[in-house]
Formats: sequence, structure tokens, C-alpha cells
Amino acid sequence: MTRQRGARALEILRQLGSRPAAPFFEDGPAQYILETLRALGVEVRRDAYGNIIARYSNNPPSTQPPIAFVAHMDHPGLEALRPSAEGLRQEGDLVIARAQGGVPAACFSERVPVQLMLPDRGRLKGETAGRYGEEQERLVAVRVEDARRLALPCAVVFDLPDFSLDGDLVRMRALDDLAGCASILAALHRLAAERAPGPVYGVFTRAEEVGLIGARLMARDRWLPPDTLVVSVEASRTLPGAAIGEGPVIRVGDATLTFDAEAEGALVRARELLLERQPGFKVQRQLMSGGTCEASAFAFHGYRATGIALPLGNYHNAAPGGGVAAEEVHLDDFVGAVELMAQAARSVPQRREGPGWRRLREVPEDYQRRLQDTASG
Repeated sequence: MTRQRGARALEILRQLGSRPAAPFFEDGPAQYILETLRALGVEVRRDAYGNIIARYSNNPPSTQPPIAFVAHMDHPGLEALRPSAEGLRQEGDLVIARAQGGVPAACFSERVPVQLMLPDRGRLKGETAGRYGEEQERLVAVRVEDARRLALPCAVVFDLPDFSLDGDLVRMRALDDLAGCASILAALHRLAAERAPGPVYGVFTRAEEVGLIGARLMARDRWLPPDTLVVSVEASRTLPGAAIGEGPVIRVGDATLTFDAEAEGALVRARELLLERQPGFKVQRQLMSGGTCEASAFAFHGYRATGIALPLGNYHNAAPGGGVAAEEVHLDDFVGAVELMAQAARSVPQRREGPGWRRLREVPEDYQRRLQDTASG
């Protein structure tokens, strides 16, 4: 049943997985995302840095704040450098690449199979050949079949499955954060199909893995209205209380900041409504302190921000025993995230109507009177 509900989302994820990306080399996913958004008929823009901003709306101007779901298009990888870069020389079929983002330590010391991206979206097989230069330079030698076919600089990604579905586990080279991108596209598809009210933004950023760069620039330049509720959507490493298969996680904070209660209110109200319709629907809630996500970039610039996390196995392709492995998420968590986002977009007007908000707002009169009667001098 989960697979049937999530068929559209899984197809989007499969398509994104076939378009590998690394920081600064996000053209593959970006083109697919743009094509999908335009087919939905939503407004689409790109800022000066290549971030994608989509706006769905199906109602007259409203006093309710917009909600924006944000994910990044890149994944940790390598960047094969031009021979002239930093005095490098190309020797035969050996090229030098720099690590971009948190790649597994194994790629500096082991023969790890990789793929180098060609201008026509083809791929050239290769393997790492050990560290190059000083450790702090994060350079790796890469041996390739025919370096003459390369157009440097280019992205180098791990030779892992684009997409596979093994029972209830989705395995991919780059679920962080193509799973976030796919779930946002699928949620927008649902909202557009049912002509749900808006406004709802879908935001797809660049170069997150090297320091939230695209999100920081976009938040700084105020591309979203200042009252927008911003929801970072990301596949994040598993932690106690954020387990694979137990549902998407309402992320109350990350390693840098705790997030906004009102923004989270839309997610909490969505969870309550989903549980009314689907008893047993799984949603977790947790401080995800393993890293910093894009919600913090927007929060720093004054936005009310929160997050959704998909518990992720083999985070950043690091296998438990060393080496490199495909990332994995549970199918239920992925499909559940789509449902949570779609319902959260509908629940923005009710973000202060859940039981928790009511308990805080309504003070029983008998307790008020008792305090007044027993108040001293």
C-alpha cells in the first residue's frame, strides 16, 4: 500500500538519482526539477546563484503566511581539477580531484570506484588512487579510462547505484538530499492536483554540502516573503529517537540552533490530522544534532524555520565498517514525508490549533480563582 501511495514520488526520486551531482555541479538535478515544476504550471524562478524557487498558489491574496519547503540538490563528492589549477599536472590517465563536502575517509586511502561526469551527461569509470599532497588540501588522485574525454573541471561521484528498491529500503548514491528534493516535488504535485490553497514554495538550493552556501545567499537576499514558515527537508543520519522505519522526523533543531515553535506548529497539526485519518501513521519528533541544516541558514536571517528529516543509513556514503556504501532510507519514511508536507501546507491556518497550543492558551477558571483566593498580600 505504501508503494502504491508513493509511486509518483518514487518515480521522481528515480529520475533524480539518474542525474548525479556534487557541490557546484548540480545541473543534472536542476534541469529535471525545472522541467517537472514547469509541467505542474507553478511559477518558477532562479536567483543569481542558481537556486530554484517555485511558488504554487491557488487562492486570492491571504493573510496567512506562506510555507516553504527547502532541500538541496548537491551531495558530497569530488571535483576533478584542471591541470593548471594550483600548479597541478595531468599525468596520463591520472587526474587530481578535491573533496567537496564530507566524503568518507576511505576515498583518501583505498581504491574506491568512481564515475566522472562528461559534458553529454555520460560517465567515465575510474577509481581513487590515494591522497595527493598535504592532508589539509583534501586532494585525491583519480585514475580514469581515458582522461582525454573529460572536460575539466567536472564532478566525480562514487560508483554506487543511482536508485534501487530492496523491499522497504530505498538505496541510492545520494539520498541526501535528492530524497528531500523528490518529496517536495511530489508534495507540490499533490497540492496542485487537488487545487489546494496556498501559497506554498518549493526551494532547491546549491552547494549545501560545503557550508549551506546557496541557502545562506538566498536567505540573505530575502527571496522568500519575511513571514514565510521555512521547512528544511533533508535526509539526516540516524540518531536515538530518529530511527529508520519509524516515520519522518519533525526536526526541532540541529547542531547549531533550536527552531521555531510556530513553524513547527504546522507540522504538528498536520501529524494530528493525518493520525485521525490514518491511525498508526508514524511521525517522530527529535533534536537532530548530527549536523547543521538549511533551517539554520534561514533562521539566522530572521525567518521562522523548522525541519523534516528522513532517518538515513550510511550517511554521506560512509559504510559502518569503513569503505563506501549507498545511502538508504525506509520507503514508509519517504512516503510519509510527502504526506506530512502536503498536509502541513493545508494546515498553516491551523498551526496554533493543536492540543498543545490549546492547553497553553486556555487556563481553567477554577485554577485561576484558586490562585487568586490563595494569593498572599
